[in-house]
Amino acid sequence: QRHLALLFPAFMKRVMTPFSYWKWLRLPQDRRVDCALAAVHAHARACIDDARAQLSTGDSSAPRHALEAMLVQQQALGLSDADVVANVITLLLAGEDTTAYSLAWTLLYLAADKPLQQRWRERARAVLGTAPVCPRHEAVHALAGFEHLAFEALRLRPVVPFNGYETLRDTIVAGIAVPARTKLFFINRPSLTDPARYPEPQRYDPDRWVCEGAHDPRAFLQFGAGPRVCPGRHLATVEMRLVLSMLLAQFEVELSCDPALIEEINAFTMMPSRMPVRLRLHPR
Repeated sequence: QRHLALLFPAFMKRVMTPFSYWKWLRLPQDRRVDCALAAVHAHARACIDDARAQLSTGDSSAPRHALEAMLVQQQALGLSDADVVANVITLLLAGEDTTAYSLAWTLLYLAADKPLQQRWRERARAVLGTAPVCPRHEAVHALAGFEHLAFEALRLRPVVPFNGYETLRDTIVAGIAVPARTKLFFINRPSLTDPARYPEPQRYDPDRWVCEGAHDPRAFLQFGAGPRVCPGRHLATVEMRLVLSMLLAQFEVELSCDPALIEEINAFTMMPSRMPVRLRLHPR
């Protein structure tokens, strides 16, 4: 975790740097990044070795997690060991913080709306019953909609606040000539709070994700689209359903600081500077 925490700010700085100086000049901070990457790669290889050992003594027809499933299908998919390592590192980097920050921003808005909490608590209890968490896989489908709580928070606090691109050839963008190999940065929030796309755009309203015509669905593709669509989108959605249904079914969420003190920290993904909450247990 310590090594991973070093990588995101480094990626952010490199994305925003006009030229790739580190390819020719290695500064102390770049050497620290090299060490962190080496440690992450070593951890990924250790995870793979352990998973292979577990598969050799277990039932390969019933892999227990994503890595084992990948190893079982490695030859059929034509994946090299380097491909498997790259996928493990992708899961470590992109599969944890983005969902965690999304849930943190969601708590900010839930804490400010007790009636909304009560409405979703009733929905969670109807599915979970007396269980503290979702009791079986089939029940995950009945929790559909809990992810909308997070989607609406992400619309207002996008965990990916901008996208960076580089032109492959000379082109024209919005009437401006852009030479090839030019870095372009597209800020996401303006379109996410555009009144033409979202009525009352500054209002936190999860119901807009289920009401047809309540927003322009093309204005916010949470996980991207096309060949670059997020491969972890289904996992993230399930995690959002499980965590939010568990929290709301059992607790009343209160923010224990002034919301004005919560700052947006952009380190490749946008995270809250703090999000202290108080959880009050609901009586059964």
